[in-house]
Amino acid sequence: MSTELTSPPSETGTGQVVTALLVEDSVLIREALVEALSASGHVVFTAFAATANDAIAALKQQRFDLAVIDLELLEGTGFDVLSYIKNNELNPPVRVVLTNHAFSLYERRARMLGVEHFFDKSMHFSEAVQTIENVHPRQPDLPA
Repeated sequence: MSTELTSPPSETGTGQVVTALLVEDSVLIREALVEALSASGHVVFTAFAATANDAIAALKQQRFDLAVIDLELLEGTGFDVLSYIKNNELNPPVRVVLTNHAFSLYERRARMLGVEHFFDKSMHFSEAVQTIENVHPRQPDLPA
């Protein structure tokens, strides 16, 4: 299983930390994204997954403010993860798709599944990083 979980970080001096799940099968992209976001300390990836099943397992184990999802994975697709979030999360994380397959059909489908932000990672990586840095922590789940 490729899922890596870490303990959620505590609040920093600059405000609350955004806990994030990164669903990406490319180690290079994973490392580049973590490095790009590590300077501010605002967004901390507390779990990583390279397959849809690993991402869904992480979502079942931990609450995230943000999910950054690639569409093409080692097994399954980012659409599998997005469908799970839409159908099972009462207070879903902000969803950002970062993909090399930024076709308009894929973007429409992703947005139908609740994606707030959709980026072509080869052309809009820096814009994606800026958007991710502006995500705020979710409000706590309300008791039923």
